[in-house]
Amino acid sequence: MTVPLAVPVLQGTLVRLRPHRESDLDAVLERCLDAETQRWTTIPLGYTRDMAEEYLAGLLEPSPEIASWAIEVEGRYAGTIDLRAMPVDGGAGDLGFVTHPAFRGRGVMTEAVGLVVGRALDAWGWQLVRWQGHVGNWGSAKAVWRHGFPVPVYVPDLLLQRGQLVDGWMSTLRREAPRAPSVAWDEVVAALG
Repeated sequence: MTVPLAVPVLQGTLVRLRPHRESDLDAVLERCLDAETQRWTTIPLGYTRDMAEEYLAGLLEPSPEIASWAIEVEGRYAGTIDLRAMPVDGGAGDLGFVTHPAFRGRGVMTEAVGLVVGRALDAWGWQLVRWQGHVGNWGSAKAVWRHGFPVPVYVPDLLLQRGQLVDGWMSTLRREAPRAPSVAWDEVVAALG
């Protein structure tokens, strides 16, 4: 039997990462109905409360394939961040995250990314963490860039969103890499723009 990935509480200066709980339901539903969230994620259009309940129920069960944290700021749900394990020797996984609209632009996701990347590479000893995002999702790209992810590469038809392939960006951070930007943000924008 494969051991479930642990989802311990991780404390930062601004955020507290914790396991999801049923009381996150209303805020998760708000997040999923937000137009910007729908633009940059695979969340189905016409999202319902029943879908949010099913989503949360899945996160409440320990899994060997996904570790998912609720992001909390001042006692309120502020988003979700997760690691999805890849079946490779040495450990690796995909990083995914989404911020509740009320908490955008406050550094919430930047801090959450740092905590979760540290968990994967340091505590779990994974060899790498990979991030993928839709082309044009500058907020997500900046959150990972701040923690040392290299300039993403452009990959046509990388992501599947509601039955359509969409172009994406991808970047991989290795365990031995510095956890600080390797180039200025202007250089990232120029490379991707």
